Amino acid sequence: MNDKLVICSHCESDACYEHESSDKIIIWNCMGCGFTTNEVMIDGSQLVLDTEEVLPELYKDIKFVDDKKRVWYPTVLNVPSKGTVFANGTSKDNWGWAGIIAVETTDEEKNKLKGATHKSDPKTLKTFDKMSFDEACAYINLI
Repeated sequence: MNDKLVICSHCESDACYEHESSDKIIIWNCMGCGFTTNEVMIDGSQLVLDTEEVLPELYKDIKFVDDKKRVWYPTVLNVPSKGTVFANGTSKDNWGWAGIIAVETTDEEKNKLKGATHKSDPKTLKTFDKMSFDEACAYINLI
């Protein structure tokens, strides 16, 4: 399978990246809405039930089930040298995207953090509208 951009079944953006994993599972990551799924994340499946055991309530509340019964969850992007983008809020009616920038660690911190060269700086937390996943990615210099 060739990687390609397709129309997202969640937000209808044309910026949904379709690709195949090393396990030959098709995955969709949408840069329009920031949600992701794959062909085995089927509503009601044991995989979805197990996944939801460990997900934050917000992620379960804002999930989307498409017409093929695939469950879409918000993406968490964590690039150690850049930062993290994640869904943040208190409910499905009150959420948006958030970005936290990574900063370089000091030599002392590297010892405490097992050699990590960067850490999240909570002072840089910035929130964005739920339709602004791309802005949160740009904030931490991913795009």
